[in-house]
Formats: sequence, structure tokens, C-alpha cells
Amino acid sequence: MGPSKASRDFRRIQAKTFVEEREPHVAISHFQSMVDARSQDLDGYYGLGLAYKKMGRLDKAVEALQHAHSLASEDSDILRELGIVYFLSGRLEQAIEKLEAVRSFSSSGAVQHGDLLGLYYLGRTYQEAGDLKNALPLFLKVRKEMPEYIDVHFSLGSVYGRMGQKGLSHFCFAKYFELRRETRNALLHFRTALEWLERGSPERDEAQREIRELTQTK
Repeated sequence: MGPSKASRDFRRIQAKTFVEEREPHVAISHFQSMVDARSQDLDGYYGLGLAYKKMGRLDKAVEALQHAHSLASEDSDILRELGIVYFLSGRLEQAIEKLEAVRSFSSSGAVQHGDLLGLYYLGRTYQEAGDLKNALPLFLKVRKEMPEYIDVHFSLGSVYGRMGQKGLSHFCFAKYFELRRETRNALLHFRTALEWLERGSPERDEAQREIRELTQTK
């Protein structure tokens, strides 16, 4: 990793942390002052976009991130956040365009957390567009690399359900509720999954094991 990339990554972490730890209006004021002082401040527009997203002002988030994108068209962090905000705004075609671009940039090398977040939202976008065939492998990739990411289990449960795979659907919902420490709901879905999963399948074996363990810890 070169000095410039390391420096950029550090500034992005700083911006994310600032937005996460402060009220949106405080973060907006902070990053707005940065871009007012220097109109080409890429990180200022990036932080401003994150702050407006947190506030729920998606129109303003898009505006800030589009400006950042105009300054650095191949910056994967900005592309990812812009794609996510497009998805949240219901602009699915634009979301797919940006998130697929991020995917192409991160196709080689180790998968980072940000890459997985981009893949997850790309899956969400395809799911929302009704393209389950493209959504499913993206969710499976995220689950494989980051099984502790709670939301991906719910998304998988929804996709499998829409595909008519009831056993896998209930199994994924069970994992979702288990990670949320909602034991009663987890057990309900694990037991329902057993009614549909094939005997000898790894998911059925795991569901039986989870039921035993969760019943003992209730």
C-alpha cells in the first residue's frame, strides 16, 4: 500500500468515525465548512454525503457524493457510497451501475469490509429489482466472508423464500434471529426448516444441532 492510499484510507476512516460519533447536523456543519474553504475537497464532500445519509436527506447525500464523484470518478469509496444512496433512494439502475463498478475494481486481491458492504447492497439492489438470480450469489459471497453480518442472513431468507426454497429460507431466518439473540424466533424457524430440508443435507444437520444447543441454553 503506497503512502497516498494509506493516507486516503486514514482520512476516510476519520470521516466515517466523525459522522458515526456525532449528531448529523454537527457533522454536516463540519464537512460543509471544509468544502466552503476548499471547493475541491474530496474528503469534505465524502463526509458531507455520509452525514446527509445519516440524517436521511438522501437528495443532499446524492448531491454531495455526485460532486465528489466528479472530482474522482474511479474512487471506490465514493462510488460505493453513491451506489448505496442511489439504492436507498429507489434509483436502482444507477445503484447497479455504481456498485458494479466498485465490484470490478475489487475483483482482485483480498476482500475488504467495504467491498463486502458494496456486494451486499448490490445484492439488495438486484433483489429489489426482482433479479434473484444475480442477488443470491452476492449474498452467499458476503455470508461466506462475513458470517457475523446479521442482515445478510435475513436477505438470504427472503430470496430463498421468493425462490420457493422454504427449507433454506427458514434456515437463514433462523440464523438471523440467532445472531440477534432472539432464541424463541430462531428455534421456531430452525424447527420449520427441518420440515423442508432434505435429510443428510448440511443445513438440516446444522439445524438439528442448533435446536439442541439453543434448547439447552434457554
